[in-house]
Amino acid sequence: MAQGNVHRNGYYWRYGIDEADQALRIPICRLRCLACGVNISILPDFLIPYFQHTLHAMVERIDHILKGRKVDGSRQQMAQHLERFYEKLHWLHTFFIDSGDHLGFSQNLKKEAQKYVKRLQDFGESTFFRRSWGHLSSYFMGKLILPYLS
Repeated sequence: MAQGNVHRNGYYWRYGIDEADQALRIPICRLRCLACGVNISILPDFLIPYFQHTLHAMVERIDHILKGRKVDGSRQQMAQHLERFYEKLHWLHTFFIDSGDHLGFSQNLKKEAQKYVKRLQDFGESTFFRRSWGHLSSYFMGKLILPYLS
């Protein structure tokens, strides 16, 4: 963490696709630290880094897929999102254990995925995303930030 001021260093446009497949065009402010020269951007809590779908849309789509409901959009993209969610089940499990929950983990991935989607929705997607940021050096649906742990 740097000590010092940050200055606005422009902005860029970011798209967020909501659950109705409507593209939201959102300006994201860039900030530059005067002490270390690093540029940072602060995303709203409904956007996931490196994903165009909003957090709520992503959780809703995964929930519909797991329940066998029809989901609009690319099947290939849905399969990728579901696969990434399955990869993150243990990460979700450890987050909720660290939060004080006493949850078991079975070998049935689909059952566990349904349980954690429900848990996420009950917790509140935005609240969960803010509190879980940096858990195990990663973030929800993201790759590990520290490459030597992957």
